[in-house]
Amino acid sequence: MYDHDPDDVSLLGWEEFLARQWETIFAGYRRPSGLRKTCRRWSDLIEAGLRCPQDIADALVRAAIVDRADRDLEGTVRAADLIPAMAEVVAGLEQDIAGLDWIGPQQREVLLERHRLFQAAIWRLAFGTETCQAAGD
Repeated sequence: MYDHDPDDVSLLGWEEFLARQWETIFAGYRRPSGLRKTCRRWSDLIEAGLRCPQDIADALVRAAIVDRADRDLEGTVRAADLIPAMAEVVAGLEQDIAGLDWIGPQQREVLLERHRLFQAAIWRLAFGTETCQAAGD
C-alpha cells in the first residue's frame, strides 16, 4: 500500500477502511491533488478491496483510471455526478480483471469473486444498497 500500513485494514476493519479510502478519493477529486496521488489512493482502495497484491492493484488502476481518461473524473464538479462515476470505476474492474492475461485462471476467479464482495461494499457505501439500481441503472 502506498499511503497506509497494510495493518490499517485489520485495525479499522475492511468496510471501514474502504469507506475512509473512498472518502479520501472523493475529497481528492473535489480538491484536485494530481493524478499520481489520486492513482495511489485508488490503488490502496483496490488492493484492500480485492485483497490483492499491489502490482495487480496498480495494473487495475492503469486500466480503470489512467487508460480511461474519457471518464474525466477530475472534471466532475457535482457530488451527485462524481459518486456514480467513482462507483462505475469499481464496477468496471470486473472487465479489467478479466483482461489481466498475466495472471492465472485460478487467481482471476478468486479476484472476480472478491470483486463481487468489494463492489457490494462500495454500493452499500455509495448508494445504501448492494445493487446498481440505486445508481439509476
